[in-house]
Parts: sequence; C-alpha cells; structure tokens
Amino acid sequence: MLFKKMLSTLILVTTLAGTHSAFAACSWSYPPPPAKITIPPLAGTTSLSPAPIGQAMASQKISFYSGGAEFHYCATGDKWGMTLNASGLEPAGLPNVYKTNVEGVGIRIGFDKPLSGNWGGVEYPPFEYQTYPTIPIPFPEQVTIDFIRTGTAVGKGPISFNFSAQFQATGLTPINIVGTNLTTEVANNIYFSACEAQVKSLIVPMGKVASANIRNGNTQAQNFNLNVYCKGLRPTQPAPVKIYFQGATTSDGLLKFNDAGQSHVASGAAIELTNGKGTRLPFTPSKALNLDWQHSQPDAEVYHFSGQARYVPSGGEVKAGKADAVVSYVLVYN
Repeated sequence: MLFKKMLSTLILVTTLAGTHSAFAACSWSYPPPPAKITIPPLAGTTSLSPAPIGQAMASQKISFYSGGAEFHYCATGDKWGMTLNASGLEPAGLPNVYKTNVEGVGIRIGFDKPLSGNWGGVEYPPFEYQTYPTIPIPFPEQVTIDFIRTGTAVGKGPISFNFSAQFQATGLTPINIVGTNLTTEVANNIYFSACEAQVKSLIVPMGKVASANIRNGNTQAQNFNLNVYCKGLRPTQPAPVKIYFQGATTSDGLLKFNDAGQSHVASGAAIELTNGKGTRLPFTPSKALNLDWQHSQPDAEVYHFSGQARYVPSGGEVKAGKADAVVSYVLVYN
C-alpha cells in the first residue's frame, strides 16, 4: 500500500511537468533570427534641424534584418522585451537618452518592425510586455538612432558609439543585436554652439549722489555696454539672441541695494536699469529683449546691448548709506 501511494505521487508530478513544458513557453512561427545580428554602418553625415530641448533634431533608420520571424503560442503570463547596454555612454538626464562627445547632442536607440500593428511603433529599451498566446509578435527589423537636443548650446563634429541590445521572450534563446563603432559626422547649420559676453564681469561706477537729488529725480544715468560673441553658426540672416536679467528687484528694472535694511545701507532709493530707449530691463524670460546684431567675424556673430543705470526714489524717506547692487544677465539663443 505504501508503494502504491509513492507511485501515484510520482505520476502526478511527472504529468504536471509535462503540461508546463508544452504550453508555458513561446516558440518561433518561422525560422528564428541568428543568435547575433550586427547593425550596418550609419550614414556618414547627420544634419540637424530645429527642435526644442528633449526632442529629436535628426534620426537615422537602419534596417538590419529581413527574415520575417515572429513568435507566439505563448502562455498567459509569459513576457517578451528588450534590454540595452550602451557601452561607454553616460545617461543624459532625459529618458533613454545618452550623452555624446558633441555638446548638446544626445542619442536615443529604438527598435521597430515597420508596418506591423503587433509591434506598435518604435520601442526604446529597456521594455517588457506580457504576451498574448493567440497574437504573433514580430522580431524587430530596424533600429532608429535619434539625435536628441540636450542643451541650449549645440555643437557639431564626429560621434562614435557602441551598443548591444538583447531581444528575449519566455522560452526563446535571446537574440543579440550589436552596433560596433557606429560613426557619423553631425552637421550643424542651425544652432549656436555658445554665446558669451566679451567681458565676464562688468562694473558700472555709480559715483556719489546727494540724497536731495534722488528725492528730486535729478540723478545722472551711467551707461554700460555688452558685446556678445556667438560661435558655431553661419546663418544667412542673423539669428535672434535675447537677454534678460536676474537680481533682487521689486519690479522689472528696479534693483534693490545689497544688504538692504542694514543700518549702513541707503534706504528709500533703488537703481533703475533701462535699455537705450528708456524701457526698464526685464527680469523674466518671457520679456527678454533682442540684442542688436553688429557684424560677422570669421568665427563668430557679434551682438551688442546698451543699458543705463541711475538712482531713483523707491518710496519712503531717502537716507544716505552704501548703495551697491549686483545684477546678472541671461542670454537666450537657439
């Protein structure tokens, strides 16, 4: 009796194992792809187009397989997906985007089976989905390399990178898709690579002003100028470059004194900042002012900004004291 119980138990276990192996793994409907596939070379030149930060400035689509393989017969709960090893590339801080050696240009690597509703468009590894036993899933046949804008300044030059992607599904041998020494020359005729002022720190001497003159609005304006050099773009027409300011203000163009409220600091006054037309300078990006284009140099476009600073009453009694202030400027381009 004991022997029969043991035999029954063994038969039960064997039956369950046989059922699992027959129905709980996916299988190829056509001959499977090779275990390793190498991506063909990229186009030699990639020309950038205008795009906001985080979006693609260019894309290259490269076909690497045409065997028409697809899999199904999976069990409920089985999964399929892809992973990616972007060897030597650092994350760029945007989803699925990696840094390159060209400033402001990142890459994003995706896979697709064009014209296949069951694949559903470009997918960027890593990703994983649950299978449906009655729906065949095609093996990808095309890689998409997106060139993503990662910053305000955008450069140009050669990009070279490697990656290894792995396609896998429950019960199937993983397929490796490898890109080795993929190289292209990024051509940039759209964006400046950098804009910066000729003078990093500008001091505007305000002189000594009598309190009575401030109360009466009788103060001398002090002029200041900025020359800005923008490199990396040779436009047929000057591209717009704008400027706005940052500092301790009560409103646009009215700058508080350093350490305002301290006993040694003047009160009842502020420094008014205006452009050459008498308009107060903006302290928000949405109100940024256009710089005046001056001329082209062999390696840069030159822009100019003129402003004025003067003491004005700000409310309350005007009291003498130290009356320095600091303001920063922000250049907006591309």
